[in-house]
Amino acid sequence: MIGKSQSDKRPVPSAEALEVLEGRKDEGELGYEQKLAYEHIKKFTTISKEDARKMAKELMEYGVSESTAIKIIDIMPIDALQLKHILAREKKTFEEDEVGKMMEVVKSHKGK
Repeated sequence: MIGKSQSDKRPVPSAEALEVLEGRKDEGELGYEQKLAYEHIKKFTTISKEDARKMAKELMEYGVSESTAIKIIDIMPIDALQLKHILAREKKTFEEDEVGKMMEVVKSHKGK
């Protein structure tokens, strides 16, 4: 919003952004961009805020950065190939068994 300072900058899963936008929606009317973001996030968010945080911690145990873990959570890849494309932004290379274990984490949280 115009005139507000930014207190911190960190990646957040779409589930957390949805919660923030819902709070602002309850306070008053959302701006045009906020309405667009709210509708998009509401439509595509498939996981709760708590599950997203838990999943991020599990993914970071494999050496994935927080921003990449958030990207994995928001995209929820359907196979290892999609996951590998997301992991390409990391400076680290991951073994096939690590990718498989990360896919298991994604699949375990997908149905929730």
